Amino acid sequence: MSSVKDYAKASFRIVDPDEVRIEYDENEDLLTIYIDGKVYRGVEPIKPFPLSNPYYVLFRSTLTHEDVCVVRDIRRLKREQRSLLEAVLNKRYFIPSIVDVYDITYTGEYYVCRVKTDRGDRIFKIIGRRNVYRIDDKIVIIDVDENIYLIESYEKMGRRAKEELMKII
Repeated sequence: MSSVKDYAKASFRIVDPDEVRIEYDENEDLLTIYIDGKVYRGVEPIKPFPLSNPYYVLFRSTLTHEDVCVVRDIRRLKREQRSLLEAVLNKRYFIPSIVDVYDITYTGEYYVCRVKTDRGDRIFKIIGRRNVYRIDDKIVIIDVDENIYLIESYEKMGRRAKEELMKII
């Protein structure tokens, strides 16, 4: 019987970050990947575990819809390659971090959250507690428009913010 690790090795082409060269096509908003002298055009980066393992990236062809390769830790890419890839990923995976909670009110249909994020003040709605996930000290909130918000550390939040968060966690 094979393990999950064996299955992953057989199913995904895990590559060493030093063997990958990445170029960005601004017109298509896609990547071109070079591995072992072979060129893969029209590639999109995918974070299958954007919160639990944010440095693990899968590269998928938009032409064949097949996975080209996996880089387990993009921090090991060369600096210019990593910067280019992170710019593309930041556009695709916009996840603001909540740094303060002003108030959370229940309207009878939604919870309306007024928060301060690392990208400015936001107001968003969530449907009940089922869209709030606690992962150790982190809290992930998914709003009605399927945007993801992240609280890096619940314990580091102020007393008032924690009291407001208790309404939804």
